[in-house]
Amino acid sequence: MPAHTDTRPARCGRPATRLQRERADELFDLLSSLLRDAADPDADTAALLRAADRAFEALHRHLSRGGALPQPWRDARH
Repeated sequence: MPAHTDTRPARCGRPATRLQRERADELFDLLSSLLRDAADPDADTAALLRAADRAFEALHRHLSRGGALPQPWRDARH
């Protein structure tokens, strides 16, 4: 699969960098994983949800500072 080259400008008017895209994907993947793990009946749900809250906050800060959208969200923008 070829590397995604998002040439659309970020909110700040500049194209997103590879590092911004990678960071967004890392944060999205972490949040998604934590939420999936919380569905396990044997999981420590409270601890996982606290960790998911921290991951969501990190993703929110990234986006609020003009960072790139995570890949699944970029793909859904069509």
